[in-house]
Amino acid sequence: MTERYNVYFAGRLMDGHDLDSVQEKLAKVFNLDQQTLDKLFSGKNQLIKSDCDKATALKYKVVMQRAGAEPTINRIEPESKQASPAPTKMHTTAEKFAALAATPITGLLETPRLITPASVTQQENTTGTGSIGLTAPGTDVLHINERAAPISRNIDTSGFALDTLGQRLSQEPSSPPAMPDTSHLNMAPVGDTIPNLPLSRNPVSPNIDDLTLSPLDFDFSDGIAPEKKPLLHDLSALSRTPPNG
Repeated sequence: MTERYNVYFAGRLMDGHDLDSVQEKLAKVFNLDQQTLDKLFSGKNQLIKSDCDKATALKYKVVMQRAGAEPTINRIEPESKQASPAPTKMHTTAEKFAALAATPITGLLETPRLITPASVTQQENTTGTGSIGLTAPGTDVLHINERAAPISRNIDTSGFALDTLGQRLSQEPSSPPAMPDTSHLNMAPVGDTIPNLPLSRNPVSPNIDDLTLSPLDFDFSDGIAPEKKPLLHDLSALSRTPPNG
């Protein structure tokens, strides 16, 4: 049987092409109006050519790609003559958890496996949908070979000793210093004179008889420090040693 194809377009543009240019080229090639163009570029998958052979589908693809549009070609799957299987019953999450809870715990531990929705559905068909329950307190969850081996350590406690009940673990803190005696002190009223404290001291009066003020706009350039002159050293007592002397 010859394979048949459908050609679709969802508004996808090829690299380097703009929307206005592609719409204009497609309108000329397929003689499309603006309403049809808006439908083609709405973003939804639109059927361009249905039930055609491979050569025709490729022809549509080449023409649209030359215009800057990228179509999609899908092969039509032939209808199967076999009877379609009965639809699988959809189970709620609560029913799946109930089926999982009804499975014996020992069976799950002895044969570790991944519980998938398909396996849960199979368990529902075989074990029913019993209610969720808790095992009795003290029930072992892990097998003996699955438990961590206890680690025993020998700790030397010969250097430790127990003290009597209520005995302090640290020394008694030292007593705080005694509070000073302030019974003989009192507060004077605000503004009162404090005894034995002089009210004021004699102000310092320097002698300024020899000082005078310069007139306004006086030139103080003569107060500039003299320029430092380089020191002249007497080198007459020195002589040069001849080279290689």
